[in-house]
Amino acid sequence: MAESVTLQAEPRTDCGSRGSRKLRKKGFIPGVVYGHKEPSASIAVKAEELDRAIRVLHVRTINLKLGAKTETVLIRELQWDYLGKDMVHVDFLRKDASEIVKVTVPIELRNAPKATGGGVIDQPTHLLHVECAFSNIPKEPIRLDITNLTIGHPIHVKELQVPATLKVLDNPEQVVVQLKLPGVEATPVAELGATTAGPEVIKKEKKVEDDEE
Repeated sequence: MAESVTLQAEPRTDCGSRGSRKLRKKGFIPGVVYGHKEPSASIAVKAEELDRAIRVLHVRTINLKLGAKTETVLIRELQWDYLGKDMVHVDFLRKDASEIVKVTVPIELRNAPKATGGGVIDQPTHLLHVECAFSNIPKEPIRLDITNLTIGHPIHVKELQVPATLKVLDNPEQVVVQLKLPGVEATPVAELGATTAGPEVIKKEKKVEDDEE
């Protein structure tokens, strides 16, 4: 299980592009925390600590400490440089543990098919859209054993082993992974139902550096 992460946030008053660049040169990432009908706060967190939380620990929620107050927040959006390499801005959303949120969970394939029959692995679905209480946001990917995967028998969303605390929003008949013969068109990914809202968490979104405020 991923460990709980606490980040120390510092208030910032210079919220322009020039001030943000100065912060990044000092090893900080500018950001904002908002939600719960409370005033938005412009903050900065250490880039090294945020990078570790996201890339190494793969956390979705963070304990954000600002002064004497600590809030549990959701990483709502990350902005990256034009190369998609370095973080330039982060948005945190305040949440209560019991609040219902929509998030995406990565699907991780495990092992390899015992017999491929000349087919190659095709994974149309890499992310599972789910709804759950804020406190139940998965800290690990959905793992799928494909040892027994064979041609003509794809694995669908309905066959995934998902914790009971999660409500799956994707079409149950949507193909997650299959063995596809070369030259054969892959099974299209079924789209979410028309009434299904998009995922709340946007983990990575590349944006131009100066378009962050």
